[in-house]
Amino acid sequence: TQLLSKLKSLIDQYKDEDLSITFCGHSLGATLSVVSAFDVAENLTTDIPISAIVFGCPKVGNKAFKDRFDSYPNVKVLHIRNTIDLIPHYPTGLMGYVNIGTELEIDTRKSSCLKDSKNPSDWHNLQAMLHVVNGWHGEKRDFDLRIKRSIALVNKSCGFLKEECLVPESWWVEKNKGLVLNEDGDWVLAPPEEIPTPEFD
Repeated sequence: TQLLSKLKSLIDQYKDEDLSITFCGHSLGATLSVVSAFDVAENLTTDIPISAIVFGCPKVGNKAFKDRFDSYPNVKVLHIRNTIDLIPHYPTGLMGYVNIGTELEIDTRKSSCLKDSKNPSDWHNLQAMLHVVNGWHGEKRDFDLRIKRSIALVNKSCGFLKEECLVPESWWVEKNKGLVLNEDGDWVLAPPEEIPTPEFD
C-alpha cells in the first residue's frame, strides 16, 4: 500500500504529462518488480503503460496468475535471462510455475572478457549480464561492445573476468567496512545516510 499511495500521489502530481511506470530488478528484486507491476495494474491504474525489466528472474506464479497478468494490456515484462543461469528455472514447472513476459536470452559464454566459469553464482551475476547485454547482437552474431561501460563492474563482487582484463577480484569494498570513528573514539557502524553509495558514469 505504501508503493501504491506514493505512485498515486505522483500520478496526480504529473497528471498532465505522458506517464509510464517502470520497475527494474535482479533475482529476488526481479520477482518483486513483476509482482509490483501486477499490483499497480490490479489496484491503481490500467491507463498508464507499466513495464518490468528484470534480470535472472525466478518464476513468479502459476498459469492462473499469468492469465490474470496478461489480461492487462498496459503491463509488459522483459526478462533478460542468461542461458546457463539456473535461477530462472525455479520454482519448476512441476510445481505449476510458468514464465511471464517476453524473454531476451543472452549467453555470458559469448564474451571474450569472461572466464569459462563453472560457478553458478557467476552465471547469475547481474553485472556480468549487463556487460553481455552491452555486447549482445543475437545468438548467431558476433559479440561486440558498443556502449562505454567499464568491464571492471563485473568483478565488483566476484572474479568472473579473465586475468588479462587486469581487474582484481571482488574489488568493491566499502571504506572501513562501513565503520566510522564516533566522538567517543569508538568505531561504530555509520548511520545509513552517511554510508557512501557507488556512483556510475
